[in-house]
Amino acid sequence: MARGIPGPSGGPLLGMLPAFRRDVLGCTLDSFRRYGDIVAYPFGPRWGPLRRVVVGAYHPDDVHQVLTGTGHGFNRRTVGFEVMTEAFGYGLLTTEGDTWLRQRRTLQPLFTPKRVAGYAALMSDEARRIVADESVTPGAVVDLHRLMQRYTLRVVGRALFGEDVDEFVEDLFRLVPAVTAAIRARVVQVAQPPLSWPTPRNRRFTRLRAAQYAVVDRLLARASHQPGDRDNLVTRLRAARDPQTGQPLSAQEVRDQALIFLMAGHETTAGALTFTLDLLGRHPEAQDKVAADANLVRPALLEGMRLYPPAYVTERKVGSDTVLGGYPVPRGTMVLTSPWVTHRHPAYWPDPERFDLTRFVGNQNRPRYAYFPFGGGPRSCIGEHFAMLEAEVLMRALLDRYRVEAVGGPPQLRAYVTLRPAGPVLARLASR
Repeated sequence: MARGIPGPSGGPLLGMLPAFRRDVLGCTLDSFRRYGDIVAYPFGPRWGPLRRVVVGAYHPDDVHQVLTGTGHGFNRRTVGFEVMTEAFGYGLLTTEGDTWLRQRRTLQPLFTPKRVAGYAALMSDEARRIVADESVTPGAVVDLHRLMQRYTLRVVGRALFGEDVDEFVEDLFRLVPAVTAAIRARVVQVAQPPLSWPTPRNRRFTRLRAAQYAVVDRLLARASHQPGDRDNLVTRLRAARDPQTGQPLSAQEVRDQALIFLMAGHETTAGALTFTLDLLGRHPEAQDKVAADANLVRPALLEGMRLYPPAYVTERKVGSDTVLGGYPVPRGTMVLTSPWVTHRHPAYWPDPERFDLTRFVGNQNRPRYAYFPFGGGPRSCIGEHFAMLEAEVLMRALLDRYRVEAVGGPPQLRAYVTLRPAGPVLARLASR
């Protein structure tokens, strides 16, 4: 057990579990402000063998140590990643060790900046479809999140499978939040019974898992029967080889990668676009600058992801006794890093709750891990270039034609597997 690290005491039976279930964003941020860069969170009974302590590491130097220490003291063998493996299979997001390394070597050539640039025309086509959508007219009030999900699903669907996925969009709108909520519910259980146990929660989890694979299997079957030599990510996945061994991905690995790319690939980018557009809708002067200068689109997105990082928290398990932030942390301890918290560290982000484009204009003297919306180290997000290009293309197309005016208060949040709005994010679109 980590000793000497400051932190909240929690309740006598469950520790901090109820607080994390209720509001993990507020809990982690409040504890950082109260206790500092390293925080200990107790879980389970106050005394006895079931007591566990989770350590929050929020200083950029400690985040650097945790995220770059994969294979050298920190690993992903945590409850959260075990549950995601149950949901999404053994893809790049969930595997460890030699399996992950082989998959990363095999997939990395598919996501180089040059390869990703080849999808720009596809992204532009889909951005034009969104701008021309019948719901997007001058004076119309739209749900930004719904609109951005439709865009990112279409982009990822066409990139993956070579054709549009419109007939599956409504199903995925319902399925994605249900899956992510089920994952979070299983993670925050006191214990995770085997999925073979027929509890109501387990049955729901397995039904949702089967439903998402059913969508992917139908799309994979279509991709297999497309005429001619179609160039899409599924084709490339099937043709990819490990550059060291020449080994291909198995059929199940292709299936799992396609599922993860479809589900996670659209959800995170849709969230980043939604929150950034909402922020611009609340800061009209900043929005006018972005609309007038294409070079400010990326800073706007980066600042949006600072305040609303899609991957708001990640976790690692300590593989061998170590020291973190000056405190001894024993093997087996789970460590949290949180962009949600570190992106608000006042030592690196003055007035951290303020939306400010200039934070990402020019050279800024900040530590590398003061900002990490795409993770870092060897496990950094392989789709970062794809996501940023996809988001920039849509932002330019929409702001070129419309002024976004936020309707109502700031979005309420749901912290599931990714950060998402709790309901519609309404905005009025005025002709520019």
